[in-house]
Amino acid sequence: MGGDAGAKSAKARPRYEARREAILTAAAEALAQEGLAGFTLASVAKRMDLHPVSLTYYFKRKEELVSACLLHGADRFDAMLDEAQGAGAPPERLAAFVRAYFEVQRRIALGEEPPLAPLDEVRTLWRASGDPVDLRYQEVRQRIADLLVGEDRPAPAAWRQRLLSRLILQQLASSDSWLADYALADYPRVAERVAEVMIFGLAAPGQRWPQDLVLTAPESTDSEMVRERFLIEATDLINREGWTGASVDRISARLKVTKGSFYHHHADKDELIGACFDRSFAILESALARARTAETGWRRLFLATAPLAVSQAHDGRGRILRRYALRLARPELRGAVEQRMRQTASALAGLICDGVSDGTLRPVDPTIAAHMLLAMINSALMLDRVPELTPEITLYGYVRPAIRGVFSVR
Repeated sequence: MGGDAGAKSAKARPRYEARREAILTAAAEALAQEGLAGFTLASVAKRMDLHPVSLTYYFKRKEELVSACLLHGADRFDAMLDEAQGAGAPPERLAAFVRAYFEVQRRIALGEEPPLAPLDEVRTLWRASGDPVDLRYQEVRQRIADLLVGEDRPAPAAWRQRLLSRLILQQLASSDSWLADYALADYPRVAERVAEVMIFGLAAPGQRWPQDLVLTAPESTDSEMVRERFLIEATDLINREGWTGASVDRISARLKVTKGSFYHHHADKDELIGACFDRSFAILESALARARTAETGWRRLFLATAPLAVSQAHDGRGRILRRYALRLARPELRGAVEQRMRQTASALAGLICDGVSDGTLRPVDPTIAAHMLLAMINSALMLDRVPELTPEITLYGYVRPAIRGVFSVR
């Protein structure tokens, strides 16, 4: 009897693992398309044509399923890093990791692999130190940092390693928002161009690092002060805690005003997120306008990006809504926001072209480089877990390697 039961259990195990893998695939697709705000066990079950109760045999709660999905994604990053580890010197290892990442993206586009779970949800769900998902991604980031170390390249300080690995991972993950503009046959070329910017940066040889960074927060008129404060607080809450964390009650409590003040300016939360995006684009466009007055392309690029990135990490008034919040927007708003995002990337790419033309920037793919710089700006908010973080550290440890290459910082 015991032998028969054991045999049945052994036969059932592969079926269990296959179904669990299928659930993780459907969950990754749901997270990639809908974000955590729209993610439910029911939405995953619908993708599989199952009753939601069937999923609870494998995952009791949606948080458990999201956790498993993210941990599965970390395992896939480990496989890419395994492939890159034996590639030779640090620059070759980094280039191999980038190639492996875009090969995975190619297979995802072909339907041969499920999407990678959005990295932004690691922050949204797990904020306490010691969480298994957070610890697992710390291991992934450390392995990325280890790629940069060799006999002639000693390991940088721990805080520099954390910043460099976050930058690399975020710049790769942000390609989800623009990679569809390229044909699958171009993915290897995209990987080559991304790795080139990471390794060598954008500044041409001989360009000095500017010393006169000026942070300027957006100004508000007295009549717009309450509305502006609502948008600042809403942007901060959405960035840090997702859509569900940015409740009208919480925003009002932080500002010590009534909910009526919110509804005086915004009909609902959908209108609020649209207003937050409008304000974010105004900040980006203002930075680009100031940068265009500089005398060289290198100087323009620096002024268009460095102040914005430092502001994301340290100045709440100048923070923009992070791109992942687009998953929270209603479909008609999403299209308009995506168009403005492409326009912003094109404007930044134009500044890069100016620098290539006048010789102050290296010849790079301006569109890809622009997307990578916007990813650096967008992800700077996530640096608040670095204990040593100061504006100077953000500038030299995060912005500088994005502009001058990750090996420019020792």
